Amino acid sequence: MKSVRVLAHIKELARGYDSTQEALPTTTGFLRPDRPFSGRLVPLVDGQLDHGLSLTYEEAADRLDVAWIRPFRSTGSRQPTPRTKGSVRGYDYDVRLNRALGFESTRELKLGTLLKADRLVVNIEDQPQAISLWRPGASKKTEHTIDYRATFATGVQVAFAVKEAGDPELKAVLEDVEHMRAQCSDFADDFCVVTDKEVTPAMIENAEAIAFANAARNDRDCQRVLTFMQRTDGPVSYFDVVESFDDPHCAWVALRCLIYDGLVEHLDPTRTFDDAPLVSIVAN
Repeated sequence: MKSVRVLAHIKELARGYDSTQEALPTTTGFLRPDRPFSGRLVPLVDGQLDHGLSLTYEEAADRLDVAWIRPFRSTGSRQPTPRTKGSVRGYDYDVRLNRALGFESTRELKLGTLLKADRLVVNIEDQPQAISLWRPGASKKTEHTIDYRATFATGVQVAFAVKEAGDPELKAVLEDVEHMRAQCSDFADDFCVVTDKEVTPAMIENAEAIAFANAARNDRDCQRVLTFMQRTDGPVSYFDVVESFDDPHCAWVALRCLIYDGLVEHLDPTRTFDDAPLVSIVAN
């Protein structure tokens, strides 16, 4: 952990900033999400709760026709077993779907985070119903449970199998995925195998930041930062953007929300925000 802090300090100095020289804060700053961090405020429409709507605290105010709806359970066909010494299992939360997403390894958790941070992904199903497929020479079908099925805004569905690059079962999974492409078009439009070679630490760090920011969104802060960005000419460091506000942490969240919304572009998404901080407004 000490090496992480030293590296972060070196990066600060490289951009002309030294947090060790700042005076200790006399007050505590807090993020200010304008809606519940988990669950959502849902109004009654024609006597029925409309789960497609998510009201802000201000919109809900003193209305009596609004209910807080707790997160829904995972829709997985099988649920993670209790954590063992050999793996990490549990549930993540997608604020957009107001639903838990089960995972059975850290690799699955990372891919789920990438999907949550992509605005083009409109639905994520963890451990959907098992697929039946024929293997060459087999006398009966084999069942395989895909880790995730993602539905994109275009309507295209992609099924993902998550494996470690060095897993001895990887070759068999790749072969099964080829059979699924040929036999299971009614389940998904495409099938992919994702390993830690495709999901890099930088991609995960950025996705975690964006997914967290989306959960802590404040639309007024987003509009303030967007107005600031619209006045900039060309690329600008996101450090310069957030430090232009009296509440930089709230601006930090808002800027990442704008990246998620596609209104601001991170110019080098293959690297972390700390290592490649340049962002730019997206031309209409």
